[in-house]
Amino acid sequence: MIRLSTLLILVLVFSQCKKSLLTIEPTIPLVTVDNFYKNEAEAIAGVNAAYTPMSAIYNGAAWHLGDIMSDDTDLGGGGGGDGLETAELDNFSVTSFNPIINTLWAQSYYGVLRTNLVITRVPQVPVMSEALRKRSLGEGHFLRAFYYYQLVRIFGDVPLYTNVITVEQSSTIGRSPKQQVYTQIIADLKMAETLLPNTTSGSDKGRATAGTAKGLLASVYLTLGDKTNAAAKAKEVIDNRALYGYDLWANYGDNFKLENENGKESMFEVQYRSGGGQWSDFGAGQKLNTFFAPRAQDIVQSSGYGWNVPTKNLVDNYEKTGAGYNTIIDKRRPSSMWIPGDTYGTYTQPSQLVGSPLGFNVRKYFVPVANTLGDNGGWTCALNVPVMRYSEMLLIYAEAAGPALGKPFADQVRARAGLAPLPGGLSDAQWLEAIYKERRLEFAFEMHRWYDLLRHPDANYFVTVMRASGKTNVQSKHRYMPIPQGERDKNANLTQNEGY
Repeated sequence: MIRLSTLLILVLVFSQCKKSLLTIEPTIPLVTVDNFYKNEAEAIAGVNAAYTPMSAIYNGAAWHLGDIMSDDTDLGGGGGGDGLETAELDNFSVTSFNPIINTLWAQSYYGVLRTNLVITRVPQVPVMSEALRKRSLGEGHFLRAFYYYQLVRIFGDVPLYTNVITVEQSSTIGRSPKQQVYTQIIADLKMAETLLPNTTSGSDKGRATAGTAKGLLASVYLTLGDKTNAAAKAKEVIDNRALYGYDLWANYGDNFKLENENGKESMFEVQYRSGGGQWSDFGAGQKLNTFFAPRAQDIVQSSGYGWNVPTKNLVDNYEKTGAGYNTIIDKRRPSSMWIPGDTYGTYTQPSQLVGSPLGFNVRKYFVPVANTLGDNGGWTCALNVPVMRYSEMLLIYAEAAGPALGKPFADQVRARAGLAPLPGGLSDAQWLEAIYKERRLEFAFEMHRWYDLLRHPDANYFVTVMRASGKTNVQSKHRYMPIPQGERDKNANLTQNEGY
């Protein structure tokens, strides 16, 4: 009765209030598409916003799809109900309700929305230097291609739109054929390479450049099986590496150090900074350091979670001189993963851990405690995540050009790893397998492996490889992931991929 009386009094009071008391006028002008993009600073802010979905994609989806779905890694973690959404991917029991799939879809389309705004609005900015206008448009085209490349490889046919649309319009667009999506990706990258600068400097380090666009275009052509264009575009980057500032680090591990971010081998990285939010894929900080570190070991400030555990299948592919893993001679291994007996300061990697019965863990994104003290308790860190490195251009060219022309380029990558040149006289099929193995070790835990398995000329290759690795639940339908059910609930024109 007291509550009811109080409610009646409040209703009477508010019913007699003047309208002015209930009508709150905003003290800060509302920012809308129509009143933004008025000057150079706002145009650049719009471009910057188009980069931000990458942070969530690489924190919360890319490594699950590129690594854990492949034969390179398994879930790890604490067992039981720890990471059920990731276990669905690892075990190929994924459904259309999986939140990781939803993250990739949603964040990629946030990126598409923002790039469409950039491409549409930046030409209309009244006061802006033409150099910055050109660069901004180039970034818009590159980033739109980037996001659609994420989408089409995972989902196949996806909604394709290149203009600014309303929420209502977005809920009516059906899926476009994947070849049409690839045509748009190629067109965007061709435009981007003509608009973007060759290099960046200072606070602009990490932005896309002409070399970035050419490199991604080479990757797209390779995915499509267009070896002629893939070889030509990769060779264009290689021949002009001095113009773009690219080269290999002498030490493979230098690619993954804080002090070398956006360094000479980097063609594109997801940019992270200190002070990112805890327990979120959407903060400014990178969380792979904590997620991948050995479980419950205090070499990272928040201890490690031990996810994304390297498989025995992967480790067995490193060249070694004896039977034990401590005889591996490939110089990439120590910078890529922990094996039992590895040390850091007073820490020694044990022979087994929760989630890692053989004592393997990813080391590639390791940032020690001393470098994360200011990062919200050490849960995130500032280390960037590589998307594309110059070594990939060497291996794309080697694969696409074939053994006669490509061997010296693959051998450059192997030489840095301390390995002998590939043997001569390999057939085309043997050459492809040799390059696939090289890519697997060069880009271990950089989220490439699953996509390499999918793009093989043998459409059933990924099923054969995955079943041989022990992941026997994989089926041909897993070439594409299910369209998120939440998106289909909002859009009746979204069909589902076969088998889901």
